[in-house]
Amino acid sequence: MNRVTKPFLIQAGTVLLCMMIWEAIVESRLLFEGIVPSIFEIMKAAWLQISTGFIFPHLLVTMYEAFVGFALAACLGIAIGIALGVEPFLRRVFEPLILYFAATPKIILYPIFLMMLGAKFESKMAMAGVSAFFPIVINATVAAAGIDRIFIKVAKSVGASSFQTFTRVYLPSTLLPVFTGMRLGMGAAFVGAILGELKVSNAGLGFIIIQAFNHFRIPEMYASILLTFFLAASVNFAMTLMSARLRRFAY
Repeated sequence: MNRVTKPFLIQAGTVLLCMMIWEAIVESRLLFEGIVPSIFEIMKAAWLQISTGFIFPHLLVTMYEAFVGFALAACLGIAIGIALGVEPFLRRVFEPLILYFAATPKIILYPIFLMMLGAKFESKMAMAGVSAFFPIVINATVAAAGIDRIFIKVAKSVGASSFQTFTRVYLPSTLLPVFTGMRLGMGAAFVGAILGELKVSNAGLGFIIIQAFNHFRIPEMYASILLTFFLAASVNFAMTLMSARLRRFAY
């Protein structure tokens, strides 16, 4: 059994164990039947959403909101994080504020986004962006601050320009930590977008989840949650593959 097969088997076994525990709870009747439907009912509802194409327009809406918010957060977070990491004075001034805001629930900002941007896509993008910003900026700051200063001194001693120092020293040294922050930020962006859709929306994964809950279509609600999980897992898996490819450019 190789290093790839063993973790996969453990993961598959964990999923199977969770399904068995869920079915045991259903069969035990410890909880109201409508609250905990059978796995088979959930899978049937999920298949119906996929086969009829019902889920796909909502899936595209959530992905659009999350990816746009994430892209904006990545651009700002990486730039600000590296600037703070390079300049100790700026880091001492702004890093505590960033950490305080990072610990604050982002949902409290949603009424402000609604007033400023309206109830359409833009407010959800803002929620996705502000949720993704903090993991990215914190990782970028820590990565830039942790660069061995000898590399920078060597670059300056051989007459490297600021651009060359950035591309030959800062970028390779911070690549993997920053990408780790981006992976966390991508997950946070989906959370932010879906939270916004749960509150005020007429489309998106969060919208169909809350609609199923409001009409007590519980298997459909769990099916939508399950499909949302698979979407997030797929995006994270793709970013994991990208991270493995980026290792050759980092040091």
